Amino acid sequence: MGRRLAPDEVFPAGRPGHARRVVELPWGERVRVVRCDPPADASIDPSAEPPPVAVCVHGWGCSLYSFNRNLRAIADAGVVAIAPDVRGHGWSDKPLDQASYTPEALARWLLALLDVLAVPRAVLVGHSMGGAVVLRAALLAPERVAGLVLLAPVGFGDIPRTRLLRKLTPAALEPLMVACATRGVFGVGLRMGWGGLGAPTEADVDEYWAATADPRFVRATRLVAHAFEWDPTSAAELQRLRVPVRLLLGERDHLVPGELARSVVERLPGARVDVIAGAGHVLAEEAPLAVNAAVVEAARRWR
Repeated sequence: MGRRLAPDEVFPAGRPGHARRVVELPWGERVRVVRCDPPADASIDPSAEPPPVAVCVHGWGCSLYSFNRNLRAIADAGVVAIAPDVRGHGWSDKPLDQASYTPEALARWLLALLDVLAVPRAVLVGHSMGGAVVLRAALLAPERVAGLVLLAPVGFGDIPRTRLLRKLTPAALEPLMVACATRGVFGVGLRMGWGGLGAPTEADVDEYWAATADPRFVRATRLVAHAFEWDPTSAAELQRLRVPVRLLLGERDHLVPGELARSVVERLPGARVDVIAGAGHVLAEEAPLAVNAAVVEAARRWR
């Protein structure tokens, strides 16, 4: 059995070429960030100065560990790769007001983070809930977004399980939820997210479970479940997108309705949709080669 990792033991501890730090947003909120820079001789476009940047945004209940198989590989291909712990998750701050977790609030949080990191423009990579966040950021500030890579994103079809989640997590049950956030529960949840391309390891479970050392993590994720708008993005809003869109779906994803998502995105000008055979919901971990290639390809269109 694993144990709860201490903050200095979690990813990217022991991984060369990964720099982690905690930055502060203008209003004092702290965000943990991991960054991988390309080697000096790696460039997908020698004329680009500075090199393109990809910012990876994880989904509900996760952490930047979701991209542990991606950041270094993307950087080695010549793209600066950055991943934050989203507000309310991992080792970033966890406000306990529901208004902090709407899609627009999280998108503005992301844009403020880009300012602090001195990233004027980026390819935004979003998984699950993170897909809806980066989509909203692209609608709010299209000049900041060079392209979108959406990994099994919410917001492109009805997800009945989110309604059930809200019903099962009223505020009165918050203490019980904190008590039930055991390693075993996290292990079951992770296994439900995977398809047929392998399975989560014991180390994976340890990484995701570690954040529960702070009881505010469970409280914040409950607030996200209730504040976030899980419904499909309207056709009118999608038509406002002015950035290239790449959508990756898992053939065996039981959370995001792949065929419906594909039918929506295929109506967007210039969008590309790929379904990964055998994959479930956690594409960055199940199919890292496909995800990395999609991000690097989006970066090649930087200019």
